[in-house]
Amino acid sequence: MSYLLEVLGRGLIAHLAGAFSSVLGMKSEDTTEELRQAVERNPEDVDAWVRLGGRYLRDEDPIAARRIFLDVLAMDKTCLAARLGLACAFDDLEQTEVAIEQLRMAQKLAPADPAILFSLAYCHERCDDELEATNYYQDALSICPTLRNAHERLAAIFLRQEKIDLAIHHYTRLCELDPEQTDLHLTLASLLMKAGDYDGAVRRYEHALTLEPDNWTAHNDMVTAYEEAGLIREAIEHLHKMLDREPEQVETRLRLGDLYARIGNDAASTAQYGRAVELCPDFLEANVKLGTQHLRAGRYEEAGRWFSFGLELNDRLLSAYVGIGVAQHLAGRKEEALASIEMARNIEPNSTLLFSEVARMHLKAAAGHEANQFLSFADEAHPEVAGGAEAAGGAKTRRADTGDLLSQQIDRLREAIGRNPNHADLHYRLGLLLKNRGQIEDAIKEFRQAVAINPTYMKAQVKLGLALAENDQIGEAVEALKRATDLHPEYVDLHYQLGLLFAQRHQFEMSVEHYERAVEGNPRNVAFQSNLALALQNMGLIDRANASWQIVADLAPTSLEGEKARDMLARNRQGK
Repeated sequence: MSYLLEVLGRGLIAHLAGAFSSVLGMKSEDTTEELRQAVERNPEDVDAWVRLGGRYLRDEDPIAARRIFLDVLAMDKTCLAARLGLACAFDDLEQTEVAIEQLRMAQKLAPADPAILFSLAYCHERCDDELEATNYYQDALSICPTLRNAHERLAAIFLRQEKIDLAIHHYTRLCELDPEQTDLHLTLASLLMKAGDYDGAVRRYEHALTLEPDNWTAHNDMVTAYEEAGLIREAIEHLHKMLDREPEQVETRLRLGDLYARIGNDAASTAQYGRAVELCPDFLEANVKLGTQHLRAGRYEEAGRWFSFGLELNDRLLSAYVGIGVAQHLAGRKEEALASIEMARNIEPNSTLLFSEVARMHLKAAAGHEANQFLSFADEAHPEVAGGAEAAGGAKTRRADTGDLLSQQIDRLREAIGRNPNHADLHYRLGLLLKNRGQIEDAIKEFRQAVAINPTYMKAQVKLGLALAENDQIGEAVEALKRATDLHPEYVDLHYQLGLLFAQRHQFEMSVEHYERAVEGNPRNVAFQSNLALALQNMGLIDRANASWQIVADLAPTSLEGEKARDMLARNRQGK
């Protein structure tokens, strides 16, 4: 399952300087020029020199940073910050062995600094010296037992070495350090299943589900009475009073957002849904409602973005129930396993519907249609996801052009597959859209093709298994779901190495460029970039939600839709 792949990608850092940003003054808002002037005014101010070197590192100018830190060390050989800065500069210049030498000198100045020990471990890991890396990570944890990155990297190394019990130890500790993080519990459950502890895996999956905010319920009789009496403004006032007492009550904000939507106050409704997502980013209902409100207001790009986040959250719930079912099956609890798989089947249509809605948003954003031409699935097709009677009661008939949009996307996917038959993600996405239209056999065919191209495409394996179950092919369905919960050792090693390479962005980009030149013109490798991106998504190293916009640029790179999708991706990368 993708959670095992995510083990391999967690704890990686893009730049060594990130471990020492405070020491190097990299959080300062001073510009490079201001820092240069500070050094010129007081050339004996070592701190000013260090901040200037840190600024060069932040500006991604390691050559200038190296010069500055060497100058500082010429003035003061005992300057720890300069020694660390020099190590970071050498690391950015891809001279990792030299960086290790500088870190060892820094360790002599501060032998109990966990950040230095972690950095030594990280550099050794990237140099493929797992023994030294393991020793340094463990030394860092002996000083700072809460150092999350060290636990994560040790778990990655032990998973690669098939020492699953040790990986379990570190994820058990991570779950203790951050008990409310659902992904950690799902990862631990996946490791327990790989270790053959099926009952333990079931318990951990079930615990993860209790943390999902979509299992929470909240009721208020007074607000309900106001609503039933048609006194919406009084209900709103009452909810505001509740928020005055408990401003972080997520369910209250969602209900308030619903009421503002009923009276047509878009700004207030969006603000309440947005605050609910800020308070609880993993709340599926909040993400979908925020997307629905953007859709009502005609903000299609924003709607698609929030529906994409909702899709990822729903897939997380889905993976938990699939994990429970597979663990129960392997433990010999066949009837319970079938019940859990049936639960997963009940949840799965939410993902299919959400994806179909995102596909429509891609085209709507480009077409610029008015919002009142159609409503989202949340208002009509699956109101329980959007959250309640108001959405169901407000259901309207979808305009004819909505189905046309879905047909257009299906046609585009088929055309793209004709050009790129080895693109696993295209087959997966086509399968989702076909399943939404009830074409189960055709969807199964596409899911099979996706996993044949890329056996580590875990989401496609899950969708294949559930589609087979829906088609009453239970035995084959169970086998597909089993494949989705485990990984062959060669896939583990491949993704482990990919993660380390990706963390060294310059080397990664050069490697990709070199590979693409080497296979240029080879029709078997036309989908190299797409499958590489899929591997990085599986490891959690690139944003899965934003990846849904990338598909538009892939399908129609020279079109208006492709241009808008690239704009959307650029804004998301910039955090806007």
